Amino acid sequence: MVEFALIAPIFFLVLFAIVEGGRFMFYYEALNHATREGARYAIVNGANSLGCPTGPPAPNSTPCDTAGDDVVDRVRSSAYGMPPSSIAVVPTWNPNNGRGSIVNVQASLTYSTLVPLLPLPPITVTAESSLVVNN
Repeated sequence: MVEFALIAPIFFLVLFAIVEGGRFMFYYEALNHATREGARYAIVNGANSLGCPTGPPAPNSTPCDTAGDDVVDRVRSSAYGMPPSSIAVVPTWNPNNGRGSIVNVQASLTYSTLVPLLPLPPITVTAESSLVVNN
C-alpha cells in the first residue's frame, strides 16, 4: 500500500501527460490536414470560381469570393474533431487569385488541456500551407 501510494501519483501524472500529448499531436495534424485541404481547394478552383469574373456573370453563377470565404469554410469543415468557430483562417494570394499565383492558407487554434491536473497555459497551434493556383 505504501509503495502504491508513493508511485501512483507519478504514474497517473505520466499517463495523463501521454494522453494530453496525444491529443495535442492530433489537433496539430488535423489542423495541418485542414490547411492542406483549404489550399488544395483554392488551387483547384482558382480564379474561375473564387475570383471576380471579367465578363458578364454567367447564369446561375455564384457571387464573387475575393475574400476566400469558400476556402475558410473548406478549412473549417476539414478540421475533424475541432469546433469550427474556434479556428482562425487567413487565406492570401500572391500576387492575385489567378493562374500561377501562390495561395497561402494559415490557420490557428487555441489548445487547452482536458485534464485539469496538468495546469498548462493555453497553447496556440498554427498550421500553414502554400500551393500554386492551377486553374
